[in-house]
Amino acid sequence: MNEWRHPNHRPAAALPAELRRAPVPEGVREWVHLRAGSPVVSLRRLPGASSTAVHALRLADGEVLVLRRYVWEKFRAEEPEAPAREVDALEYAGLHGLPVPEVIAADPYGAVVGDGIPTLLMARIPGRAQPTPDVRALAWQAAQVHAVSGSGFGHRYFPWCRGTSTAPPRGCRRPDKWEEALGLWRSAEPAYEECFVHRDFHPGNVLWLRGAVAGVVDWANACVGPPGIDVATCRWNLHRWAGEGAAGSFVTAYEDLTGRAHHPYWDLAWVMEHDWDLVADPERVWAAEDMLAQILPRLVV
Repeated sequence: MNEWRHPNHRPAAALPAELRRAPVPEGVREWVHLRAGSPVVSLRRLPGASSTAVHALRLADGEVLVLRRYVWEKFRAEEPEAPAREVDALEYAGLHGLPVPEVIAADPYGAVVGDGIPTLLMARIPGRAQPTPDVRALAWQAAQVHAVSGSGFGHRYFPWCRGTSTAPPRGCRRPDKWEEALGLWRSAEPAYEECFVHRDFHPGNVLWLRGAVAGVVDWANACVGPPGIDVATCRWNLHRWAGEGAAGSFVTAYEDLTGRAHHPYWDLAWVMEHDWDLVADPERVWAAEDMLAQILPRLVV
């Protein structure tokens, strides 16, 4: 049997320096003790996190909780609202019956702990992320998220990287296609019925237990917006981890379950929402070009 690996696994060398070490300081452990009512006796780093440090904490009373700390300075600078937004999203999703971790305690600005690092303490959901999941069950879970209207949720969708994805990237082979894609991204957004959106819905953020979805995690980007951006995010991550067939089957299943056709604009938007002005890796650029070659012919304006 192959050893399980989180689908979002990153080699340590590929992580920011803050995430490579990311200890849990004594002051944070004391904060957990005060909030949870029991001291931390052991901890282990959880796999898959690439923007925050995530640990499982075992307490003296036997309970296991999950600690998420926003230790990466660049992420905090670019997304200062993310920690508070995640707390809001978890509470909102829980109120609407979605399978999310319960918030035990939160210090979204690091003011209480005192080190300036936003910190979130959550109940642990048993289960593992799977790179090749049951795509129909995955589509059903996406549909359940989108069945929530988003009414009363105070965070709204906006396109990422409009200021740093402005021109064909260095090393691209088809600058004409990049120009076409960038133009369509800015001009061809279709009408949509807004709803609650995870904004980073993919197999790495869905936990499974005994063949069923056990929970959905990592809600830092949640918003009220287009369901298509979640479908596209999941589609292209599945394409990478499970293959083109699984990706296509996921989209078909979602359309069957919701009666809502997936618009290829959102696939384009997902590709464009990266810092292409700053990317110097030609292999990454070429992989994006391969995606654009599949998307652009389907995007009829």
